[in-house]
Amino acid sequence: MDLIAFLTDWGLSSYYVSVCKSVIKKINKNADIIDITHSAGHFNIKKYASLIFRASRDFEEGTVFLCVVDPTVGSPRNPIALKTSKYNYYFVGPDNGLFTFVIQEYGVEESVELSDKRFFYKTDYSSTFHGRDIFAPVAAYISKGITIDHFGPKTEKLTTFDMQKPVIEDNKVICDYLYSDDFGNIETNLSSNYLENLDLSKKVTVEINGTKNVARVVKNYAEVKKGELLLHVDSSGFYEISANQSSAANKFNLTDDFEGKIKIYLEL
Repeated sequence: MDLIAFLTDWGLSSYYVSVCKSVIKKINKNADIIDITHSAGHFNIKKYASLIFRASRDFEEGTVFLCVVDPTVGSPRNPIALKTSKYNYYFVGPDNGLFTFVIQEYGVEESVELSDKRFFYKTDYSSTFHGRDIFAPVAAYISKGITIDHFGPKTEKLTTFDMQKPVIEDNKVICDYLYSDDFGNIETNLSSNYLENLDLSKKVTVEINGTKNVARVVKNYAEVKKGELLLHVDSSGFYEISANQSSAANKFNLTDDFEGKIKIYLEL
């Protein structure tokens, strides 16, 4: 259980990521730390919650996920650790909705509030750097085999945000916008299992934030002309709206803080 997957929104231009790794190594010199990402923008909890879930499915059972996207650090929100029912994953971080998708998809076997200062890096811990002083050391101790019941009292009320499952109304599918990546690909919560027999010969109309564009239903980017919109199943098993060698997000004038719905008009 020495594997720790590390995700933050801190970027790499300062020292924050490095010192957290150093704290982990002080506690468990054998820890193998894999960076998921630290540079997918700041403060967007829903985006990072999506990234955590999509990345986690390719990690081995028992992996410890250290995840710190914490715009309200120092507030009454709880620091937590949880163990999932499926895959025996461990997640350590703030209880602010960051673990919404893993809670929904994997279930929770046990969850605790991190309150025992014996396991903190500093008992007089920083009010703004819980990543170093609370989350990193707890993740390190878990990676050494310390069970999470040692870190504090059990908590059953975990924060999640409301995500509705895709629905079909008349000739359209309505799903949630999750985030756009650096290529401008638009990620949705529409699973490939939801539309198992979508005809690859069809074109669909996509409506986001009042803007409508036509996209072709294909398997990969190269099947459409440069700049043309496409709808396909991405490597995570969800439908993605993309533009070949261009930005689909720009075509819909999307920003990361958009929280609306995506409507996909098609023949069913």
